[in-house]
Amino acid sequence: MRNRSNQPRATARINSKLEKNLAAYMAAAGATGVGLLAIAQPAEAKVVYTATNVTVTTPIAIDLNQDGVTDFTLGFVAGIEHSFFVDVTPTKGNSVRGNGSAACGFFGVPIGPGEKFVTNSYLGEGVRMAGFFGYGISTSFGPWVNATNRYLGFKFLINGQTHYGWARVSVTNEIRNVVLTGYAYETTPNKNIVEGHTFGPEKANVIAPSDLLVPAPEFPTLGMLARGSDGLSIWRRDQESAAR
Repeated sequence: MRNRSNQPRATARINSKLEKNLAAYMAAAGATGVGLLAIAQPAEAKVVYTATNVTVTTPIAIDLNQDGVTDFTLGFVAGIEHSFFVDVTPTKGNSVRGNGSAACGFFGVPIGPGEKFVTNSYLGEGVRMAGFFGYGISTSFGPWVNATNRYLGFKFLINGQTHYGWARVSVTNEIRNVVLTGYAYETTPNKNIVEGHTFGPEKANVIAPSDLLVPAPEFPTLGMLARGSDGLSIWRRDQESAAR
């Protein structure tokens, strides 16, 4: 008796209408799978960096994402007689990483959700970086005095979504020389950007203590500045007491 299992099987034909329906179903399922795969892929983080070298003489507009809208303005602000400040002023809805009335300056530190950001000083103007007073005595003060290639941290809006960025700034010669040497932002909303990094999602592994600027809790008030050297002495004494 012959083994039927060795016999070739007859090919069964599928109804032509059913065959077309199966082909259409398989095509649709494949397209859906590709679509779901695309949706599942996370958006690639991308840092967009703009190199520049501008000495600040008049207010400088910083447009982080180059969309024609000013995000922040960097420049000098006149105080009472014999005093002036270096300020960074956010456009409405934006803010600067800071503490009290002062802008922080760091290198290699992530900027993102959970950090402290400020929008203006106690005078309702821009966020203070440094100040100069020359009545009776000549003195400069603030966390950005003699800072070279330090980083401002930014939080700003693109189409209503929050993004983070930074600007590299030097403040020298008793704050008379202010130079903007570059800025960058993260294209992915609500994603950290590391200060000083110009591309990719890399993180800084080492932060040297010398690369950190300690933010000043407060700048001297107009009343203290108006009192001249005596007012500055009182302000310094308060700051030293707070630092202990």
